[in-house]
Amino acid sequence: MSCLACALTPLGWWALLPLLALQLEAFALLHDARVLGRVTRRPSPKASFENPSATFTWQELARHNAEESAWVAVDGLVYDITEFVDRHPGGKEILLFALGRDATNLFNSYHPFTDVPRVVLKKYRIGSLATFEHPVYKPDSGFYKEASQVLKRYFEENGVDSKNPWNGVVRMAPVYVCFFAAYYAIYCVPGVPFAARVALAVLLGVCQGMPLTGWMHDASHVSIGRSEKWWWGVGRFSLDYMSGSSMVSWRNQHVLGHHVYTNVMGADPDLPTDLAGDPRRLVQQQAWASVYRWQHLYLPPLYGILALKSRMQDLTEVFSKHTNGPIRVNPISVQDYLRMLSAKAVWLFYRVVVPYVFLTAVSRPQLAVLFLATEFTTGYWLAFNFQVSHISDEVDFLFSDTAKRESGKCPAVYEQEWAESQIKTTIDYSHDSPLAAYFSGALNYQTIHHLFPCVSQYHYPTVNPLIMDVAKKYGYEFKVYDSYADALAAHIRHLRNLGREGKPAELKLE
Repeated sequence: MSCLACALTPLGWWALLPLLALQLEAFALLHDARVLGRVTRRPSPKASFENPSATFTWQELARHNAEESAWVAVDGLVYDITEFVDRHPGGKEILLFALGRDATNLFNSYHPFTDVPRVVLKKYRIGSLATFEHPVYKPDSGFYKEASQVLKRYFEENGVDSKNPWNGVVRMAPVYVCFFAAYYAIYCVPGVPFAARVALAVLLGVCQGMPLTGWMHDASHVSIGRSEKWWWGVGRFSLDYMSGSSMVSWRNQHVLGHHVYTNVMGADPDLPTDLAGDPRRLVQQQAWASVYRWQHLYLPPLYGILALKSRMQDLTEVFSKHTNGPIRVNPISVQDYLRMLSAKAVWLFYRVVVPYVFLTAVSRPQLAVLFLATEFTTGYWLAFNFQVSHISDEVDFLFSDTAKRESGKCPAVYEQEWAESQIKTTIDYSHDSPLAAYFSGALNYQTIHHLFPCVSQYHYPTVNPLIMDVAKKYGYEFKVYDSYADALAAHIRHLRNLGREGKPAELKLE
C-alpha cells in the first residue's frame, strides 16, 4: 500500500514520463509511416511547367512551404518540387526546412561538389521571384566555385569521404563515457563531498555541451554520414533526448538563419531583433542606452542561461508562434511535435525526476545547486564557443531593412558575394591546436565551416590551408587569432566598445 500511495503522489506521477515518451514515439512512427496523417499533394498545373513565365512575390512563395505544395526559389527562379520531395537524395526532412523561401545560398553551400541538382531542378521551374523577403548577395564571381573544385579534388584524389561519420563516433564516445560516469558519481555514490559533486556537475555540463558543438553540429548540417538515419539519429540523441532541446528549432535558427545571413541584423537570429530594448548592443544601429556601458561585465555571466533559454524558446516561440527571431518557421509536422514532447519528457525524467525521486545519495536542497551547475556550464560552453566566432571587433556587421518589404523592395542588396561575406563576418583561432579543434568541435575553423557546412568538421584542419590559398588568390583573407584567449578578448572588446558608443551605426546597407 505504501508503494501505491507513493505512486499516487504528485512526484510519483512523474515516474510515468518514460511511458509517455514511448507512447509519443509510437504515434510519431505511425505518422512517419503514413498510417496516420496522410498527405495530399497539390502540385501546380502541368501548364505552369510547360510555360514557366509567371512571376511571384516572396509572400506567394511563402504560402507553398509544406510537402502538400512545395515551392522553392534558387537564383531568382521559382520551382515547384512537390513531386520531388520524397525523391530528394538528401532526404525529405532537411528539404522541408527550405520550402517557401529563397534557398539560393542553402542550395549552393549544400551542393558544392556537383551540378546534378541544378540540372534536376530545371524541369520543375514554374516562374521567377519578383520580390525578396531577406537580403540578396552579389553572385559568385569565381571564388566559391574554385574553392569547391579544389575541395572536391582533394577528397577524390585521397579517397576520403567528406562526411565520414566514424570520426565523430570515435571522438564522442569518450565524452559520453565521462558523462555517464559523472552522472553516476554525482547522484548514486554516497559519501562524496558536496564540493566534489559540484565539480562533477561542471564536468557533466561540459560533457553535455561537447557533443552539441561536435557531432550534433555536424548532424544539423547533414555532414555526418550520408543518410537521414545518421543526421536525425545523432542529432536527436545528443540535442533532443540527452540535452532536452530540439533539432527542429536549432535548424531553423542556425542553418536557415545564421548560416545564410551571418551577422545580418534583421535576418540572423543570433543578433538582436529589435533596434531598442535588447539587453545586448551588438551592432551600432541599435539605439544606445546608458546600461550598455556595463554590458562587457554583465553579459558574459548571463551567457550561462543559454541552455535553459533554448529549451524554453522551443515552446514559447518555434513550436507555438512558428518563428525564430526574423526567420519564419515552416509548418511543423505532428511527429515533430510528438518527438519534441517525448524528448523533453525523457530529459526531464533522467535529469530531474530520477535524482529527486529515486536516488538518495544527495539531499534535495543540494540537487538544485547541482542541476544549475550543470546547466550553466553547458550554457557557458556553448555561448563562449559560438560568440567569439562572430561577435568581435574584427568582423563585419550588415543590416537588413525589413520595413522595405511592405513596399515590395528588397531589404538589402549587398555588394559582397555570399562567400566573401562569410569570410568577413567570421573569426578563426588556434589553427595549430588539435586540442582546440577537439574541444570546440572545430569551431576554431569557423570560416571554412561557414563556407562548406556540409563537410565534416573533422576534415577542416587538413583542408583549411587549401581554401585559404584560394581565398588569397581572390584578395580575401581569413581572420585568424593565435589563441582562443585572443578571440575572447576581441569579443569582450567589441562589447565594451559598443557599450561606450552612443552614435548611430554606419552599417553596410547595400
